[in-house]
Amino acid sequence: MSEPDISAQDAISIGSRLAGARVAAAQPARSGGNNRVFRLEMAQGPPLALKHYPSDGRDRLGQEYDALSFLAHHGITSTPRPIAKDTDASCALYQWFDGDAAVLHPQDDDADQMADFLIALQELRNADGARILRNASASIFSPEAAIAQYEQRLDGLRHVSQDQPELRAFVEGSLVPSTAISIRQLRRRYAELGRNPAVDLAPTHRALSPSDFGLHNALRANDRRLRFIDFEYFGWDDPVKLVSDTAIHPGSDLSEADANRLIERLSRAFEAGDDTFAIRLDVLYPVFGAIWCLIVLNAYLPESRSRRALAAQGGDLTVRLAGQLDKARRLHQTICQRDPDLTPR
Repeated sequence: MSEPDISAQDAISIGSRLAGARVAAAQPARSGGNNRVFRLEMAQGPPLALKHYPSDGRDRLGQEYDALSFLAHHGITSTPRPIAKDTDASCALYQWFDGDAAVLHPQDDDADQMADFLIALQELRNADGARILRNASASIFSPEAAIAQYEQRLDGLRHVSQDQPELRAFVEGSLVPSTAISIRQLRRRYAELGRNPAVDLAPTHRALSPSDFGLHNALRANDRRLRFIDFEYFGWDDPVKLVSDTAIHPGSDLSEADANRLIERLSRAFEAGDDTFAIRLDVLYPVFGAIWCLIVLNAYLPESRSRRALAAQGGDLTVRLAGQLDKARRLHQTICQRDPDLTPR
């Protein structure tokens, strides 16, 4: 099924077949740029979730279903249990989680709950089935690969910024100069240590990562505990990228104190088995921050998913793009505040 959406009647039919039981009704629930989720009211038993994955050339269904199957097999209960899938229909059936979007009402212990989950994930790195899991989407295993991803994203944005004076001023006047400093610092530090920044991280030091992880992909249940959803990008990645992405992700909008607490807890966990982790975090954090600034600015790219999502929300697209630019400015400022050397002189 390659169409971008399915109807409630389709969801009832597919859900009944996958569940082996009658679905009484289907209600659209959480929607995203890549998928649509239906809450299936079963004729008997608790509700289930049917997720449809419109085709975009990547096996998001397989990646998520395999990830959640692995987690369920090893006793993780804060992620949905997979039930059945139909690759031809691009649909999968999962346990349904009741709860409100966690990002709407942040709590004081959210950063700790997120850290607890990510630390628990790492305890499964040597578990049965872990080594056959795929790499995370947009995984990065060397500093030079991180720099290459930054430069690739920058090239695309530079092309459209020619007609966007404010965007161009931010990119060329702030983002590019500060990131150039961080890249020079990274390469100098590696040279001083006698290390090659193009060499991939050893598999034994890689992390299991949800990749797109934060409060934007979490529900808060009645017990105030977080339940984590959307594992389409799950897989192996550099733990430095996992820590940086989780702390920086605009979808969580963590306070500085919460972000620092999360970084501290995760760093302790990874440093115990990797004596280079602290160095890599120090030099790579601003590079991953720059990548996130560019991701926020993807909405300026005419064919981007984020631009389509903004347009679908209605209103003046120009105003919405200005909002994304302001978000990128604030994110960039936060990154630079961690290292005063990144402010061009």
